[in-house]
Amino acid sequence: MTDCLQQILQGVLSHKPGPPTFAALVLPPVLLWIAVSDLLYRRIANALVLALLAVWLVHLAWMGLPGGQSPAWPEIARGGAAAAVVLGVGYGLFSMRWAGAGDVKLMAVLCLWLGREVAMFLLVTSLAGGVLALFMPILHRLELLAARCVTHLGACLHRALPTPTALQGHSSPGIPYGCAMAAGAAFVLLRH
Repeated sequence: MTDCLQQILQGVLSHKPGPPTFAALVLPPVLLWIAVSDLLYRRIANALVLALLAVWLVHLAWMGLPGGQSPAWPEIARGGAAAAVVLGVGYGLFSMRWAGAGDVKLMAVLCLWLGREVAMFLLVTSLAGGVLALFMPILHRLELLAARCVTHLGACLHRALPTPTALQGHSSPGIPYGCAMAAGAAFVLLRH
């Protein structure tokens, strides 16, 4: 196990970034939105997950057109297999109420996007989720601060914004795992 972690760390430290990929252009703003919305509302919008899936499928079809960059089928297969496993395991976790449905769907779609680096994405996401769990009291304070900022922003804009979960009079359920997935995907994207 330690040899495996050593190899991962050595690979991370010796990696030289190349030109940005399509995923590096599309995913960062979406990941930021997901992290903030999951932190404030504990929801990951189905429309956003479906849009990510649709853009991935369109990009895949575009690459397959004559004159386009040929798709890397081993990467696509790796991402697809990981997405299927995530959906299967995630359904079990969701049925036991240990994971949110939005979290499971988003993680599966991100597995498709990050095909070649899916193992690193899952590893870093798991570690980030563990860190979030350890620092929940600090995260809760950050959540309250962000919720108050959203409320103040709504007042300044003279708009009624949805009330964040932290300000609804009850504690926020669970860990905002969208933040952990955003951290895992950002880590993978920054390596390229």
